[in-house]
Amino acid sequence: MYYSDDEGTVQSNTCMEIATYPEKFSNAITVEISADADDHCIIVLTNKMGRILRMMGVNVNQGKNQIRVDKVYALEAGIYQLNVKNKNSNILYSSILTKF
Repeated sequence: MYYSDDEGTVQSNTCMEIATYPEKFSNAITVEISADADDHCIIVLTNKMGRILRMMGVNVNQGKNQIRVDKVYALEAGIYQLNVKNKNSNILYSSILTKF
């Protein structure tokens, strides 16, 4: 299930709720994950050609987690895709973001 608000796109999963903000970024992206249990996720940022620009594994604790994806200030202005995958590489969340 997806829904959007003024802060970004949110997707609810069976055991996690995931949001990214801001949709238009310059220096960093925040991924917010609310989990029912401890887990491991992989955050992947790609360009419009599908090239992986940033990939990071994160341990998610039960409850609310905020993960900062930084070092994106050097990226060119444009459209990017951010995916959050589970430990089996299944996509849990996908969002289109704009670098200005």
